[in-house]
Amino acid sequence: MSQIDEVNRQLLQQRLRWLYLPVIVIFLLLAARLWQLQIIQGAGFAEQAERNRVRQVTLVAPRGTILDRNHTPLVENRPSYNILLYREFAKDLARTGSFLVEKLGIDPGDLEGILKRSRSTPLYRPLVVKEDVGMEEISVVEAHRLDHAEIQLGPQPRRLYRYGGLAAHVLGYVGEVSDGELQAAVFPEAAAGDIVGKSGAERFYNKLLTGKDGRKRVLVDSLGRETGLMDRVEAQIGGELKLTLDLNLQLTAEALLRDKVGVIVAMDPRSGEILAMASSPAFDPNRFASRLSPAEWEDLLSHPEHPLQNRAIQNAYPPGSIFKLIVAEAGLASGAVEDFTRVHCSGAASYYDHTFRCWASGGHGLVDLGTAISRSCNIFFYEIGRRIGIEKLADHAGLLGLGQRTGVDLPGEKAGVMPSPEWKRRVRGTKWYAGETISVSIGQGAVTTTPIQLLRAVSALATGGRLVTPHILLSAEGMPGGRPAWPEKQLAVAEENARKIREGMWAGVNEWGTGNKAAVSGLDVCGKTGTVQVMSAERKKELAKDVREYENHSWFVGFANRDNPEIAVVVFVEHGGGGGAVSAPLAREIFESYYFGEQRRTLLTSLVPPDREEER
Repeated sequence: MSQIDEVNRQLLQQRLRWLYLPVIVIFLLLAARLWQLQIIQGAGFAEQAERNRVRQVTLVAPRGTILDRNHTPLVENRPSYNILLYREFAKDLARTGSFLVEKLGIDPGDLEGILKRSRSTPLYRPLVVKEDVGMEEISVVEAHRLDHAEIQLGPQPRRLYRYGGLAAHVLGYVGEVSDGELQAAVFPEAAAGDIVGKSGAERFYNKLLTGKDGRKRVLVDSLGRETGLMDRVEAQIGGELKLTLDLNLQLTAEALLRDKVGVIVAMDPRSGEILAMASSPAFDPNRFASRLSPAEWEDLLSHPEHPLQNRAIQNAYPPGSIFKLIVAEAGLASGAVEDFTRVHCSGAASYYDHTFRCWASGGHGLVDLGTAISRSCNIFFYEIGRRIGIEKLADHAGLLGLGQRTGVDLPGEKAGVMPSPEWKRRVRGTKWYAGETISVSIGQGAVTTTPIQLLRAVSALATGGRLVTPHILLSAEGMPGGRPAWPEKQLAVAEENARKIREGMWAGVNEWGTGNKAAVSGLDVCGKTGTVQVMSAERKKELAKDVREYENHSWFVGFANRDNPEIAVVVFVEHGGGGGAVSAPLAREIFESYYFGEQRRTLLTSLVPPDREEER
C-alpha cells in the first residue's frame, strides 16, 4: 500500500470516529425517550388508550327520602336527565357549540362560561351543559347520536318536594357544592359538581342523606359511541329520615299564616319533638332542584320579606308580655312575689323620674300574680322587676334558655339577647341604668328572643322545669340506635311556683283574660299573649300614616292541657296587631287541629299541590 493510500485510510478512520459520537448520542436519546414512554409514562398512556376504548360513567346516588312522623313522604327523588358534553370526542368544538345553542336552546353566554370554568378539567370528564331537560331536548340528543356522539344524556335523580313550599324552612333545599364550601371543607366528602344540602334538614343531615355513587364501564368506538357494557356497580341510596313533623298539623299552621308574615311552631313539651314549624313567607324548594338563574336568585335575596329566613330560629324579636312569665318565675323563686303580694295598678306608675304606663289606661286596680298574668298588667311586673333587679332577672331567664341557642337540629339558629349590666358594658361600652330594668320587665328594651326560645322556656314552666332540646329528627337510617339522644335539663323550678304560673295562664285563656280567643271547648288551654310596640302611639299619630310596618308585633305562647301538657304552641305575627286579637285565634286552630284533627282533614286536599311528576 502506497503512502498516499495509508494517509487516506487514516483520514477515513478519523472521520468515522467523529461520526460515532453523534450516532451514540442519537441512540442514547432514543433509548431515554423509549424509557420515558414505556416506563415512566407507560401507565398514563395505557390509561388514555383504555379511555379510547372504555368510558366510565358515574351513576349518581339518590339522596335519602324524608318522611313525617306518620311515614308520609315529604321529600323523594324523581328521575331527570342532564345534557353532557364529552370534549375528547368533539372533532370540531365550534360546530358542537353551534348545535348546543341552535338545537338545544343553550344560552351562548352560559356555554362560554361553562367551557371557561372547565379549562383545568381533564378532557375525558364530561361537562354538564344543561340540567333537568324535558322530552323535547332528550329527543333531539337521541336523534343526533351518530352526528354528535360527544353529546350524551346523563341520568341524575333530582329532589322532589311533594308539597311544594310546605315546611320549606324545615326541609331546606339542595344545590351544587360551591368553591367556597369545598375550600372550607364544609362538606369534607364532597367533590366539585356534587349536590349537597344548602339549608334545613337537607343541610344539617347532609351526611346521612347522601348516598354512595355507583359506576358503569362501557365500551366505546373511536367516535365515542357506546358499543357494549363491561361492568356495573349500582349506586346506594342515602339514609331515610323520619321527622317529628305531623303533616296535617303542618298544613294547618301554613294555612293559618297564608298572607301573613310570621311563625307558628308546635312542640311536644315533654320531649322537644317539633310537630309543626311554619315560617311565612316561604319558598318552593323545587325551584332549587334545578339550577336557579342569577335573576331568580337575586329576586329571592332582595325580597323585602326575606322568604329564605326561618323566622322561628333565625329572627329575634322583643318578647313583649310573654316575658312576664319569666319575671313571674324569677319573682316566685327569689321571694319578690308571695301569696299575699298585691300591686295597685292605676294605669301608670313613676320609676326613676319617668312615667311607665299600663296597656289598660284605666288600670287594673289591686292585682295579685294570677290576675297580673291573666290580664297582662304592666304595672305589676314593673314593680316585680324593680324588686328582683336585672342581675337576678337575667340569671333566671338564662336558666330558662333565653339569650342562648336551643340546640335545635337546624342550621343558622340565633341566640337572641338577654341583657345585663355585664352585657351592656361588653357590647355597648356603657353602664346599665335602673330605668332599663323596668322596660325589660315587660319584654321591651334590649331583650330579644327567637320564637323557639320562648316556646322552650314556657314548655319548661308547663312541665315543672323540664328544659328539653327542640328537634325535628325522630329516627334515621345509618344512625347508631336509629334515634339520637337529645339532651335535657331538670331545672330547679319549684312545682308550686310552676303551678301558680300555669293557673294564671289558664285564667288568661278561660276566664276572659287577654288570651280568651285561644279557648277551646273541652280543653284546658293555658296561654299568654304579647303585644310588642314598634312605635309609640304618639309617634304614629304624628306620622299620620296607616302603614303596616308601624303596627305592633303579635305574640301568643301556650299549651294544652294544663295538668297533662301534650302540645305547646308559639304564634308570632310581624306587625299583626294585638296578641289577643291576632295570635290567640291562630293558636286555638292549632289546638283544635291537634286534638280534633280527624274532623278537619279537608285542609289536606285543599292545600296539596298537583304531583310534580305528573306535571312533567
